[in-house]
Amino acid sequence: MKNSKISLLDLIGIGVGQIIGSGVMILTGIAVGKTGHGVTWAFIVAGIIVAITNLCLATLGSAIPANGGMYTYVRDLIGKKTGFFYVALLAAGQLVLANYAIGFSEYLKELVPSINVTLVSAIMMTIIFIVNLTGVKTAVKFQNLLVVVLVVSIGLFIFLGLPKINDFSPYMDITKVMPNGFSEFIAAIFLVRFSLVGAEYINEFGNDAKNPGKNIPLAMIISTIIVSIIYLGVGFVATGVLPIEEVAFKTLGSVAKEIFSQPVYYFFMVGGAMFAVASSLNAVFAWAPKGLKVAIEDGWLPEFLATENKAFGTPHYLLLIFYILGMIPILTGGTLEIIAVLGNNIGLIFAALPIVAVLFLPSRNKNAYENAYFKLPLWAMRVLPVLCLIVFAAGFYSNVDFIGPFGMKVLFGYCVIVAIYAKLREPYIKKS
Repeated sequence: MKNSKISLLDLIGIGVGQIIGSGVMILTGIAVGKTGHGVTWAFIVAGIIVAITNLCLATLGSAIPANGGMYTYVRDLIGKKTGFFYVALLAAGQLVLANYAIGFSEYLKELVPSINVTLVSAIMMTIIFIVNLTGVKTAVKFQNLLVVVLVVSIGLFIFLGLPKINDFSPYMDITKVMPNGFSEFIAAIFLVRFSLVGAEYINEFGNDAKNPGKNIPLAMIISTIIVSIIYLGVGFVATGVLPIEEVAFKTLGSVAKEIFSQPVYYFFMVGGAMFAVASSLNAVFAWAPKGLKVAIEDGWLPEFLATENKAFGTPHYLLLIFYILGMIPILTGGTLEIIAVLGNNIGLIFAALPIVAVLFLPSRNKNAYENAYFKLPLWAMRVLPVLCLIVFAAGFYSNVDFIGPFGMKVLFGYCVIVAIYAKLREPYIKKS
């Protein structure tokens, strides 16, 4: 690799930037529409779910640090076909890139109502694509700049918004916490869970990181804690400053306008909201190609797709693939809610596979497990992954009705095609 190694601070920046994005800035309003003041509790429960998942994945990152981490864990601990199934679903799930670009445009539209959302989304996607073509270190520096500004902006949102909440009693009133019933509260939990995932993909930087066995799990844990605290504050302000009906299914812009002076409002909209979604978009471009690149090198897809740019050492064809995937929903008129729910459900499927790999780590790579800087006790290596899988299944089921029969048929059909291809291609795959 031509660039210098990524530090612990850089990894934390990637984690925070990947987590804070379209989720908190856009999906919070959707979750408010589903469960009112229950959003704050939904963030707490979702944070616990994500923390348990990350504890499992941090063990993998510490024991077997490698670029393309998640793919290699599934491939080596479960099997080659399952590894390709994972990476194929991961690639399809990056349709959610559009969510970040559209979210950026929706916030800009609140400042400049005359803009064309589709055009601005396409331009934003293109800019981030070009930034990542120039190398992972450049992308990380850009990421750190975005993260610093957005954390300051969201900090102001919380610091200036909390004093404007006059009544905290609704957060302890079951009729206010679950105004639309328990099922909608559960749906809100898994919706905001989507806004908390991201730190696990720090695992993808195993070969790029300094002291990865130590720094990867530390970065995952630290970035998740930082963002969970931030989101708790956002949940209170989002539901406590204005009447619920003025926030439901909307961005946080209306709340920001209520609590900020005009200059600070503009700073929040740009530095908080727009930088947040830009940072998530940038982080996905940085990590998403890594697993697919390793899969190609194993022989699953044509070798030329993994070709790296000689000047920057970046996989330009793979970045182009993810760029095209992200542009599809933008150009076809996909909405934020549809993209988020579909991406969340695809994500729950492929995210379950590394969790299954955790179960096999102590038996199939005993030395790596025993020598890991960070590891869970054996009982936790059995209990926590099973708990995660049950939760993932419940989350997938909670959104089946929203996706609808046609969406489920498309998703199932894609999975079948990938499984058949993996079966036919396996004899030609290199040995791990």
